[in-house]
Amino acid sequence: MTAVVVLALRDLWRRWRMMLALGLMVALAVLMVTLLDGYVRSIDVRFRSAQPRLVVQQDSTVGEFAGSRIPVATLDTLRSAGIDDAIAELHAVTGTSGTDAVLIAGVDPARYRELDPYHLLSGRHLRSGEAQRTALVGMALAERLGVSTGGTVRLRGRDFAVVGVFELGTYLDDAAVVPLADAQRLLGWNDDVSLYVVPADGPLAVGDVLPGGLAVAQRGDVALVDEWRPLLALLFASVRLLAVGAVAVLGVALWRLAWLHRLDVGLLRLLGFPRRAVVLFIGAQAVVLVAVAAGVGTLAAVLLAPGLARTTLAVTTGPVIDQQVLLRAALSAGFVFVVAVSVPMVALLRRGVGDLVQRGD
Repeated sequence: MTAVVVLALRDLWRRWRMMLALGLMVALAVLMVTLLDGYVRSIDVRFRSAQPRLVVQQDSTVGEFAGSRIPVATLDTLRSAGIDDAIAELHAVTGTSGTDAVLIAGVDPARYRELDPYHLLSGRHLRSGEAQRTALVGMALAERLGVSTGGTVRLRGRDFAVVGVFELGTYLDDAAVVPLADAQRLLGWNDDVSLYVVPADGPLAVGDVLPGGLAVAQRGDVALVDEWRPLLALLFASVRLLAVGAVAVLGVALWRLAWLHRLDVGLLRLLGFPRRAVVLFIGAQAVVLVAVAAGVGTLAAVLLAPGLARTTLAVTTGPVIDQQVLLRAALSAGFVFVVAVSVPMVALLRRGVGDLVQRGD
């Protein structure tokens, strides 16, 4: 059987021009499916990081991202509900346009690290009671603004000393994290905040409505994703249609490849070779074609993904090609291969030897 595989690979090399054309079609299909799946995955990674905590925010807003503003008197409402351990945060977007917008997160320097366990790439954490204005900058924002630890970032006309750069893996990688009091002064909010973080095992539950137009939501599951649901549905549909198209393209390609070898298959059967030798001959070529093309398409997606990132409304989005996306790509490629190769293989093996050795198309 080894000789059959060697013959199949030699034949591939002899028909390299046609193999190149077929491989490019498969590689392009894999590339597009992987990139689209990466876009869908990026939304889940950056905006769906639910934590075992709740947030109390203004109703009908994307409070944890931006848009919510509630008075400090909300603490009295929470205390009357039996909650004494509420942590205030301020989330807002500043800037003059979508391209220079910056997400600001005002936090309690003594408590914020237990809420968002980020990875500090350089510098140090925020400290309470510092004389100068300080900020932690997310990795994505640091790259966009070209700042690093020891530099300064300008927020609403005021300079903040960058004391560290962090990575969290969520939309906060595009944020400038500053002490809550500095954020309130910067925005002119007095004592108002955007939300309060409360325990999930307390008297409140997701969906509860409190006096003063307040709502309870899951922390980390940003409601902004719901606004993008039609776009996500379109991307999911596009991925499925591309997968169907890949099956069709690969099926036609492998059928043409198998049909070109009908004489070889017929001669092998005339010489007494078992059917598994025929399957091995055609299957070896199909496996090499699909494996190489899928690998090229996936590698191209990984290399192209960073250059496709775009900043919209203070957040940089682009395809996320992680292990989950690569695993789905591998499973999809395997399914596409099995379906596409089965049709021409069965059709060719069901033909009589006389049909196979007959010359003429």
